[in-house]
Amino acid sequence: MTIGETIRRLRKEKGLTQEAVAAALDISRQAIAKWESGQSLPSTGNLLKLAQLLDVSPDELTGGGQSPPSALEQYARRKLEEDRKKREVGNALFQVLCLAAGYFFLWLLCLAVFYLAGIKNCIWGWMQDVPVLFTTWLFHGAFLLLGRRRAGGALLAGTLAAIPLANAAGLAVMERTLTGRNYGWVFYLAVLFAFCGLGCLWELRAAKGRAAAPSRRRRATGMALAAALSLLFLACVFLAVRQVRYGLGAETGYRSGYAAGEADAGAGKPRAPGLAADRFPADYAFGSSAYKGYAVYWSSGYNDGYDARAASPESAGG
Repeated sequence: MTIGETIRRLRKEKGLTQEAVAAALDISRQAIAKWESGQSLPSTGNLLKLAQLLDVSPDELTGGGQSPPSALEQYARRKLEEDRKKREVGNALFQVLCLAAGYFFLWLLCLAVFYLAGIKNCIWGWMQDVPVLFTTWLFHGAFLLLGRRRAGGALLAGTLAAIPLANAAGLAVMERTLTGRNYGWVFYLAVLFAFCGLGCLWELRAAKGRAAAPSRRRRATGMALAAALSLLFLACVFLAVRQVRYGLGAETGYRSGYAAGEADAGAGKPRAPGLAADRFPADYAFGSSAYKGYAVYWSSGYNDGYDARAASPESAGG
């Protein structure tokens, strides 16, 4: 019995028409008719699909043809698996492009709110200097290609939460400090990495319930992505700690300089040319971030304090 006769017999046993088989395989009815009449043979991919549709093995369909059935089945399955992977990669790339459009729309929204509308903010300038949305999109896309949708979703949620929260917190700190230091970007990164960490923990918890282990390539890519995120996190922590220490030193230096300027003006002393070495706090190591902040802002505080005392009525009356 030929392959075509076998196909016709099994199709009729299942009660299927040529149109129904063609629709299931996404081909034309004429192709089914040519198979059954022996005018052509199905491809290996269609042969495996047909075997699944008719609930038989490819061996039974071929009936011991020229190609060994086992080899034919293995080849067909391998081709189908390759096609499936290609479709998955194509779908993932399409989703990454859609994701890029979403992040670009978010950037346009920030542009409209912070720049065009003139809403008071403390993060828009930093978001332009550091392509934070672009970097976030790259990591989100990598998560998506690896099938880690939970981590990617957490990253997007962190971005949406970080923009308003960091802006509000940064403005509040600027208004409550004498130096007006901007820590909006520190709050932004803190919120973003907090959400990202929660998303990664969610992924680890979900991975425990998966039966199939990831492939070696996917595992290596995931480890590389985790290493890149860890290095980025450590770099951001290092920079944030330096900036915070600089800001604390600047705040202390401004207060100390302001008090010294008031005292010198009140005592009728001439304006000091600069910060003397003995005025530095003992716990500030030379060259440290706090030391630099103290040195830079002490002079500003001194001049402001001196001018304020010199312009006061008490000083004028004396």
